Amino acid sequence: MNTKLHASQIKWFADGTYQLANHVICKTRVIARYLSPGITYTVNLVFKFVLPEKATEHTSLKYKLEGEAKSSISYSPYKREDGWWMCELYQFTSNHTTIDLDILFKGFDRDIQVEGIEFQPLEIEEDEKPDLQPMSYSKLNMQPVSDSDTNWGESLPSDFEDIIKRSKERVRWTMKKEAYSTIGERFLIDGGDKWFSLDKKGKKCHMLSAKAAGISTTGIPAEQKYNWLSLPTSRFGIAFQCASRSFNILSNIESQLLSSQTTYACYLVYKLPKKPPRFHAPIVVEDKALGPDNFRYVYLASPQTPVIRLRIGENSHNPLNRPKIKGLPQCRKDGWMEVQIWEFKTAPTTPNMISMFLALTTCGKSRLNWLLIQGVEFRPM
Repeated sequence: MNTKLHASQIKWFADGTYQLANHVICKTRVIARYLSPGITYTVNLVFKFVLPEKATEHTSLKYKLEGEAKSSISYSPYKREDGWWMCELYQFTSNHTTIDLDILFKGFDRDIQVEGIEFQPLEIEEDEKPDLQPMSYSKLNMQPVSDSDTNWGESLPSDFEDIIKRSKERVRWTMKKEAYSTIGERFLIDGGDKWFSLDKKGKKCHMLSAKAAGISTTGIPAEQKYNWLSLPTSRFGIAFQCASRSFNILSNIESQLLSSQTTYACYLVYKLPKKPPRFHAPIVVEDKALGPDNFRYVYLASPQTPVIRLRIGENSHNPLNRPKIKGLPQCRKDGWMEVQIWEFKTAPTTPNMISMFLALTTCGKSRLNWLLIQGVEFRPM
């Protein structure tokens, strides 16, 4: 591969790498030889941050191919085992052994030391998707071998009667098998603000509506009516409609709705508008209870990589080739999306309430307008 750069403000190092300042616009010509025809490749920028203390995974890089009208933005660099960082720019399927590209870099938000452009064959890994459908009692692993009422009772949570009494609708049951069926199929409790169920192993799961989770847009009171949208597709009948760059989740989680000595993941359940380009930037999730140094990055929309189309009919974008990246969203079978935003472990004896205070802010400049939030769900990991 040959790489040639054009920019008067580029600083070269003795090892052949060069420094690219964040305000410099430069063009590089990349000629890759000895490619295998019919193989899909990724085109990657390999670099280091000039100031290591400024290294971060939410850096943005703006670039485009020479001759293209629209620029692309990559928000997803990651650090390799050799200490260098890599940012995926393009994907393409080779139909020749050589490809010649002119790439224009239009701005990086940090100074970087560039090693070069690397071509890698695309490796597709299958991610195991969670089964998000309600589990009927006949499918639960905790279903007893014997059909006696005593054995069914042993498979139920010890406080199942108290939980069933909280049902929004009156639940009639005479046999514990019937009670087990009710819990296994999921049901609304506490006036319809919470959704309770058991997972395949009989562990407690539940979901809080956006109101019960204390979701509010930063600087705008949650009680203002235009933040809420009546939505029949929501199991709670309403959804929270975001109107700014950030929102908070402030709630107390009841220990009665959790299993003890269990690690739980908390998922934001949401829907994106039909045209969601503003949601491609990552979201920083800050745990306010633990301080500013306790945060993670998640994505509301799966990162996409532009495709260099060498054949008619090829996609314009493909999913980013980072199967091990954390914080990626998943499509649920109920038509909504979810992404993990928090996790915690319950103790053998858990307090009555577990506090959760999260602040979610987009790393992009656009507001999260029209983002619909149904609520947050807690499931064992």
